[in-house]
Amino acid sequence: TSGHGGLGKLSIRGSSSSRGVTNFGLSAVARGCPSLKVLSLWNVPRVGDEGLCEIAKECHLLEKLDLCQCPHLSNKGLIAIAANCPNLTALSIQSCPKIGNEGLQAIGKLCPKLQSISIKDCPLVGDHGVSSLLSSASSVLSKVKLQGLSITDFSLAVIGHYGKSVTNLMLSGLQNVSEKGFWVMGVTDVSLEAIGKGCANLKQMCLRRCCFVSGDGLVAFAKSAGSLECLQLEECNRVTQSGVIGVLSN
Repeated sequence: TSGHGGLGKLSIRGSSSSRGVTNFGLSAVARGCPSLKVLSLWNVPRVGDEGLCEIAKECHLLEKLDLCQCPHLSNKGLIAIAANCPNLTALSIQSCPKIGNEGLQAIGKLCPKLQSISIKDCPLVGDHGVSSLLSSASSVLSKVKLQGLSITDFSLAVIGHYGKSVTNLMLSGLQNVSEKGFWVMGVTDVSLEAIGKGCANLKQMCLRRCCFVSGDGLVAFAKSAGSLECLQLEECNRVTQSGVIGVLSN
């Protein structure tokens, strides 16, 4: 418990059962636990915006929010969190098909303390939402994970431009990011080298299932990312042995 304000941390991991947690239950939690700082909702199909809006209304001290497989949560609930929970430092959203750009835009504008963002498998999230979030929250945002999203080179350009505080970056399964987004410098296209230069404090980088990354781009990145301590590659099929050797030599 957290003082006299009820629970400080709550994790609800449900199932597809018809007897799972509902908006009514989450509303009761909100009213009984005004000191709640950490909330995880995993696989709770009967919880929607009404329940999350009650959390936003009552739990102004919320710092960490983890939403996974919540099919009925939309931008409305996330916007309510942004408007009422200014202390939010970490947000994770996975497999929430109704959450999109508007919700992320609100988080970026209204949550100045955001340090960690993880977004995975959310089909309505695109460049507009990611770029708005990253550009608005750039001063303290240190951990960024983007996985299985329909974003393009534009979002990478924003990371390179605004990512001065980013120390940990994961990019995974971004099918719409092209080769040029990483290793061909152009007027509007960022390269992997540009991310290395822009994210001056980057210490950990993970690239997973990134078919657009070549050995040349990786070497250019290694040369420019002077603070890098850990580089993890998984299923990056265009990176050859010579590319890995080139990275190690830099």
